[in-house]
Amino acid sequence: MSRIDMKTVFAVVLVAGVCMPSVIWAAPVVVTNAKIHTVNPSRASAQAIAIDDNGVILAVGTEEEALAAAGKQARLVDLRGMSVLPGFQDAHMHLIEAGVNEILCSFEPFDTLGNTLATVEDCMASSKTDWVLGSGVSMTNLLDQDDNPIALLDETSPDRPVLILDDIGHGAWANSAAMRAAGYDVADVNPSGGIILRNKKTGKPNGIVLENAQQRLRNLAFPATAENIEFAYESLLPTLETLAENGITSVSDAGGFWPQGHVEVWRKAVAQDTLTVRASNALYIYPDLAFDEQMAALRKLYSNDASSLLRFNQAKIYVDGILEQRTGSVMQPYRKGAGIDHGFDSGFLYFDVSTLNRYSSALSKAGFQLHYHVTGDRGARLALDAIEQSDPQPGPHRLTHLYLVDKADYGRFKQLGVVADFQLAPSSINAEYIQFIRGFIGQRAEHLMPARALAASGAEVVMSSDFDADELSPLVKIQAAVTRKDNGAADVATAIEWMTINPARLLRQDKTTGSLEVGKLADLVVIDRDILSIPIREIAKAKVMATLLQGRPVYDPERLFKE
Repeated sequence: MSRIDMKTVFAVVLVAGVCMPSVIWAAPVVVTNAKIHTVNPSRASAQAIAIDDNGVILAVGTEEEALAAAGKQARLVDLRGMSVLPGFQDAHMHLIEAGVNEILCSFEPFDTLGNTLATVEDCMASSKTDWVLGSGVSMTNLLDQDDNPIALLDETSPDRPVLILDDIGHGAWANSAAMRAAGYDVADVNPSGGIILRNKKTGKPNGIVLENAQQRLRNLAFPATAENIEFAYESLLPTLETLAENGITSVSDAGGFWPQGHVEVWRKAVAQDTLTVRASNALYIYPDLAFDEQMAALRKLYSNDASSLLRFNQAKIYVDGILEQRTGSVMQPYRKGAGIDHGFDSGFLYFDVSTLNRYSSALSKAGFQLHYHVTGDRGARLALDAIEQSDPQPGPHRLTHLYLVDKADYGRFKQLGVVADFQLAPSSINAEYIQFIRGFIGQRAEHLMPARALAASGAEVVMSSDFDADELSPLVKIQAAVTRKDNGAADVATAIEWMTINPARLLRQDKTTGSLEVGKLADLVVIDRDILSIPIREIAKAKVMATLLQGRPVYDPERLFKE
């Protein structure tokens, strides 16, 4: 048959202001000759799956069973022995930021100072915006080479604001013009939730800001103008394609910088029918905004229509920073002389404890799932304490990253119904990184990200990417998690659950996604080989062949599902 008109295939109906696919196929489809892993314990494997013309699963089983359910008009798709899994669900990533970072001037994190300054000059020459914008610099590496880097930018650009974002989302490098615009040139105290580093000789800002201090600069550089929203939207589109290429059908964007127009960017993707994932997104909680005003704004932005591809139903609460900047909040102090010297020997908190608890209680009562950024063991404990005082109804609530967790808190995850969200990418668990972190926290680095230990204690575990800070590929992460000697996934099936049904429960969509069962939506990924039967160290070499969102092919380069 010839390919039917795409406007017919992707006809949409408005549901609460959101475009949703109606008729996907002209007739039901039966996927056959496949190795189907359902992630449904009552029927773990199958050879065929029937999908109706609305993208709902009619049958999972033998070819005969699928054909009987689909009817005589069904069209067969022969996968020639390929494997099928539920679509991967990545519950923690920074999608808009990843897209924008690809378009900004790019820096190498650990480059020489000379090369970094040459990139700044190239960036200035090519930039057409009021601000010179780039990303990718390691603040630690920069400060190791120059303790007053603001002067370097001022020599190149004395009047035009320059803002270079770091490589991990926890800092920025700015010139004096940018610092003046933010009011940081005269500030003699740190802004709420942030740190302004200072020249040790003069006491003046040295151009490096950490944690929430960067947000005021970001908001100035990326205001929610129509032009910037369009820029961010155009940046989002290639990242959506990348998700589909990796078999990812559901995400939770953890950026949520709503003053920069991020909500409008996602809504535009819905309106333009370019959204190719289910998105259960977060809104960033600013430590430096007035409580009542921020809560009022967040309530207006909240959305939680289960029939929509897009929801803003999570609150992203940063409790602490990161270990490599000594801003992760730890119970025992960092090693002396290691890393950035900002005066916080045991790490840093975005909110004082009473304000953290106040926000947690108010946000959960407003219907938000609580999504806490924590890297240090004290940060994890404070987040668990806050959840204990919050409304469990919108949950499950979760803690993400969890580089350090005190063993005394393991049992609290199950007790409180809290999900443990880990990023077990190769770059986060390899020997070089462990050795690097050991320089900050000593032997505690041997127990980073205790995923298996928490799972054994009864906690629900999910595995996400933190893209673009870490690798995106679910197949790469599955291999890394299973081959991890300590605290990885027990087996491949477990790692798959951590990226399918478990995040579906976290995102409150397990009734419709996360496994391949009758009545659920056909969110699925086709892989060229069976990752449950091949050698573990070959899993990352497997290739995604097609990705379907509610039966709709959002990635199908070989046209396996063509009509």
